[in-house]
Formats: sequence, structure tokens, C-alpha cells
Amino acid sequence: MVTLVIFSIIFYFLGSFPTSYLMGKKKYKIDILEIGSNHSGLSNIYKISTKKTILIILFIDVVIKGFLPTIFVVNFFYDMTPVCIFLIIGHNWSLFLRFKGGKGLTVSIGLLSGINFLLFISLLSIFLFFWVIFRFKDSSLPWMFSFVLTSLIVTFDSLFYHFFSHSIFMLSNYLIILVTILLLFRRILGNGEYNIYNWKIIFNRLLFDRDKI
Repeated sequence: MVTLVIFSIIFYFLGSFPTSYLMGKKKYKIDILEIGSNHSGLSNIYKISTKKTILIILFIDVVIKGFLPTIFVVNFFYDMTPVCIFLIIGHNWSLFLRFKGGKGLTVSIGLLSGINFLLFISLLSIFLFFWVIFRFKDSSLPWMFSFVLTSLIVTFDSLFYHFFSHSIFMLSNYLIILVTILLLFRRILGNGEYNIYNWKIIFNRLLFDRDKI
């Protein structure tokens, strides 16, 4: 139990590292929490960033914050795999930004690649299908579709076929479903006031990541 708590705290702090925010402050002298969609994720600094800056942010968020901690836990402390969710919680509600943050997508991609590589390939294939066929301007939407469909694949597979959901991977596969729920929840919250009764806003946030279209 003590080890579980320690890992949860460490992963939360690691996830809280505000990569895009610090890059905006250091390189562009801006506070990305005050521009665009008012969050600290990559998508809010993407349009003003160079390819090199984007690659640096992706490497830190996907590999260092997502993949490496997850692959470490999966290989050496598998029973504590659920603590990986704190990487996303830290990214979304960063301690260093007064509990503001990003949307968790980049860290989630890294986390999934560390949990189950076959499912990561599935996720990537679905994303590329949506991206190429429908030509989305916003890459976050096909990624969200990909996470939802991958979660459905895991659920269906665990009930019938057990290709992905072999007993030794069951815990990590269920974590993927939890990650997807957290991604959807953060997207629904948006960056302004949340009104649970305004279903149009919820719909717009889920599909377009904004209150109005």
C-alpha cells in the first residue's frame, strides 16, 4: 500500500510537468493559459511552434511522461499498473499550474504504447484511417475516436475472443478503458464553466473541443 501511494505521488508530479507551458514561456515569451483555448496542452501552442519545438514537446510528453514510466511499472510492478492513470491526472490538473493543464492526449498515447503494444498499433491504425479518409483539421478528434474504438475492442475482446485480453494483460487492458473515460471527461469539462444541463455545449466539446462551432 505504501509503495502504491509513493508511485501515485511520483507519477502525479511527473505528469504535472507542464511541457508546452514552459516552452511557451521560455521560447515564445507567452502564457498559453491566456491564449487560444486557454489550456497548457500541445494543441494550444501548435500553431505558433516550429516543427522542432513540436517534436521536443511530443518526445517529453509521449515518451518521458507517458511511455517510460508505464513500461517500467508494467515490467517490474505489474500489480500497480493502475497508478499510471496519475500521469494523465497530473498532466490535466497540474500542481505547478494551480491545477490547470492540458487534455491528456499526448501522455495517454505514450501510456497506451507502454501498456500493450498490439493495442497501440490498433489505436494508431484507427487514427490513420480517420485522419486520411476524413481529413480532419484537428487531430485530437480522430485520436478520440481511436481511443473510444480501441476501448470497445478491448471490452468486446475480453467478453468473447481474448486475443488482446489474455489474463496476464487483463489489468492493463482495463486501464485503457479508464484512460478513455478520463480523456472524454476532460474534454467535456472544456476550459470554461461546465453546465451539465447544456447538452449542446457538451456535444460541441466532445466533437469540436469548443463550446460553439
